Amino acid sequence: MHCRSTMIRVLLLALCACAVRGTECETPAPTKEPCHCALSKNHDGQLLRAPGDATVYLVLDGCRRHVPNPTTFNNLFRAWDCIKETAFSDLICLCDPITNGAILIKTVSNATVYFLTNGRKWPIANPVTFETFCFDWGKIRIIPDNVALALHFVPTGPLIPI
Repeated sequence: MHCRSTMIRVLLLALCACAVRGTECETPAPTKEPCHCALSKNHDGQLLRAPGDATVYLVLDGCRRHVPNPTTFNNLFRAWDCIKETAFSDLICLCDPITNGAILIKTVSNATVYFLTNGRKWPIANPVTFETFCFDWGKIRIIPDNVALALHFVPTGPLIPI
């Protein structure tokens, strides 16, 4: 438990340092121009991959976001069978990938669960949204209240609704 607590502190402190500097840490450059083509968020929450391609994407905020590796996938999602294989995934805008090592977090005294990626904490609206995104309840990292203060310095992304 001590190792997990230490890891969370280091992560939050790194993210806070980014927020203070006004930069984002460990976020690769977007693979395409900034994405403004999402007219609909109907596919939000879907995990997609093209037939014959191992690359997995999460659709979030109307954008297809690359899940960088199996470790990050396993930090967040319930199972690999949540991924839908579709030839149409390329029709959804490609935006910034998910940060390597992204996690789900919440504090002891607050029920809000956050998706922590790209130097931001994205609040997840409710359990239905959580389930729709195939997030795993057992993978939420619970931050002790004495460490949670650091979370206030991490910029808040948009609410993830469904």
